[in-house]
Amino acid sequence: MGETNARVRVESTHEDVHVGEHCTRAHCTRARCLPEPWMCDVFHLDGSLRDVRVLDTTRVEWIAVLERLRAAADETEVEHPYPQLDPAHPAVTDLFRIWADDPEGEGTTFSFRARFGTVWFFALPYDEEEIEFSVWPEDVLDGAGVDAVLRFLVEIATASRRRALLTGEVVRYDPGLPTLISHDPATGLTSHI
Repeated sequence: MGETNARVRVESTHEDVHVGEHCTRAHCTRARCLPEPWMCDVFHLDGSLRDVRVLDTTRVEWIAVLERLRAAADETEVEHPYPQLDPAHPAVTDLFRIWADDPEGEGTTFSFRARFGTVWFFALPYDEEEIEFSVWPEDVLDGAGVDAVLRFLVEIATASRRRALLTGEVVRYDPGLPTLISHDPATGLTSHI
């Protein structure tokens, strides 16, 4: 039988996807050591970001996600142009109220960043219908970096009560776009290519 290049989707509990600490030489480069071949495919250094998405959301899910990230992340940062709010730690509900409802917030946005381990995830909310964070593949240097991405996916899926997806970078999600990693909070399963 001949080999096939078709990608197979693997589903496991989040704990089973946890990466090992050992690395074979075939998966290493001088600056990176990703312990599994699928991780090299997902975090291939091609110059583009990877996007973490939660689809079909409202302000309620956005607020739940940002508040959970503030509690769960190793560090968070917010930047916003709204002088009436605390410059470093504004209430998330106030950010969304001004951004979406107040004429003063029209045409503006804010940024939110969360760090898990050494990996930073960042969001620039454009609309309430899709939660989107981005991550640089070059920040995922080893098994601990992959663990950080998996933990982030679990946190936002749990907070939003919706499936979280890691995809390639695109302006707007397309259902035909391959999902690289996903976590479904209803089943507790994390899957990857």
